[in-house]
Amino acid sequence: MRQWVHVVCCLSLFHLARGTDVNEIQWYRTAQNTTDRISPQPSLQFGGDFPSDVAITIDRSSSYQTILGFGGAFTESAAYVFSKLNSSLQSQVLQMYFSEDGLRYNMARKPIGSCDFSLASYNYDNTSGDAELVDFSIDHDLALIIPFIQRANATLMSWSKDTLNIVASPWSPPGWMKNNDNPFCPLGCAQCQLLDQYQQAWALYFSKFLSAYAEQGISIWGITVQNEPEYCPTSYEGMNFNPQTEGSFIKNYLGPQLSRDHPDVQILAYDHNKDHVVEWAQTIYSDPEIAQYVWGIAVHWYTGDDFPNLNTTHNLFPNKPILATEATEGDMNNWVVGFIDWNLILDMNGAPNHAGPDECEGVIKCGFDGMLLADTDNQIIYPQVFYYYVGHISKFVPRGSVRISSSVEGSALECIAFPDP
Repeated sequence: MRQWVHVVCCLSLFHLARGTDVNEIQWYRTAQNTTDRISPQPSLQFGGDFPSDVAITIDRSSSYQTILGFGGAFTESAAYVFSKLNSSLQSQVLQMYFSEDGLRYNMARKPIGSCDFSLASYNYDNTSGDAELVDFSIDHDLALIIPFIQRANATLMSWSKDTLNIVASPWSPPGWMKNNDNPFCPLGCAQCQLLDQYQQAWALYFSKFLSAYAEQGISIWGITVQNEPEYCPTSYEGMNFNPQTEGSFIKNYLGPQLSRDHPDVQILAYDHNKDHVVEWAQTIYSDPEIAQYVWGIAVHWYTGDDFPNLNTTHNLFPNKPILATEATEGDMNNWVVGFIDWNLILDMNGAPNHAGPDECEGVIKCGFDGMLLADTDNQIIYPQVFYYYVGHISKFVPRGSVRISSSVEGSALECIAFPDP
C-alpha cells in the first residue's frame, strides 16, 4: 500500500510527495517570474548521486501536532463583494476555496456582529439596557453573510466528509454594554471595557448567536472571547480585556452559559498577537476553573513571527491546542493546528472597509487582506500570490494529518512534512 509523505518548502515554493514503495517524487511549484501556480512538474527519481549541497531530512519517528484545517473569513465585506459577482464567478470562488480541485478549505472565521471589514457598524441587539436580549436578531446577516456560508458549506460537503469548522469572534458588544457606550474605543482601552452589570447579558449574547445560526443550518465549531483584546481601535469596533478580566468572564459567565446551552462549542482564549501568548496562556490555564472551559488559545501574527513563544506555550500546556485565526507562514512548524486567513475576497481597493480613510484607501492599500480580489465592474477575479502559497499545504494536508520532523541543510529553505493520515 502506498503512503504519501507531503513536504512543503518555501523559497521558490514547491510541494513534494513520495510513495513509500517507489522512488518517484511528484512535485508542484509556485515560483516568481514563472507561470507556475501549484503546477505539477516532471517527476523526479531518488538516486545515489544528486548534484546538490541541499539536503531535506524527513524523520517519521518524531511526530508533533494533529492538523485541524485551513480557511478564511466570512466578513460582511467579503460577502458583499461575493454578491456583486455574476453566478458563474460566484461558483468559481466557491470552487477555488472549498472544492476538491481548489484549496480544500474546511475552516472559517465569522465576526459576531460588525468588524472593520463591514459595510457599517452593527450589532444584534441595539436596544439599550435589554439585558434579557428580547430584541436579539441576526436578521442583518440573512441577506449576504449567511447565504455565502451556506453555499461554501454545501461546496465542501459535496465531496468531503469534513464539516466546515467555523470560529466566531466578536469585535465589540453593543455599545450600551460598555463603559463608553460606544462600539469603538475613541478614549483608549480604559474606556472601552465591558460593564460589570452586563457580563451575564454578554455571555447570553454569545449563546443566542450560536442558536440563531444553528437555526439557519450553520453550526459554529468554536468561539473566541474577544478579537484582539489588547488593541483598542478608535475608528472601528473593539473592546479591551486583559488576561485576568477575560479569565474571570470565562469562569463566571461565558463558560457556564455555553456549557449549559452549547456544550459542543469550543472556547478559545486570547485571539491576539503571539508576543503575549505565553502570559495569557499562563493566566488562563493556571486556574482550573477557567481552564476547564477553554479548548485552546488563538493567535494572530501582526507583531512578527514570535515562534519561540508558540513553542513555550505548547511546552507549558501540551494538551491545549494553538490555532492561528489570523495566520502567517511558519506557525505550523511551531505547534499551530490550523491556519485561518482573513477576508476570503475583497474588491480591487482591498475594500469595503468602514473604518475610514486611515484604515483602507487607494488601490490595493488593503489588498493584502484578501487572497482574492475582484473587479466587480468588469467581472474579473485576481488571485493573489498568497492564494497559491496556502494551496501548497491546504490541498495536500487534510484534517487529521500529523506533522513529522523535517530539517534542511545547505539552504534557506523552510520545510514542513506530513504523511497522509
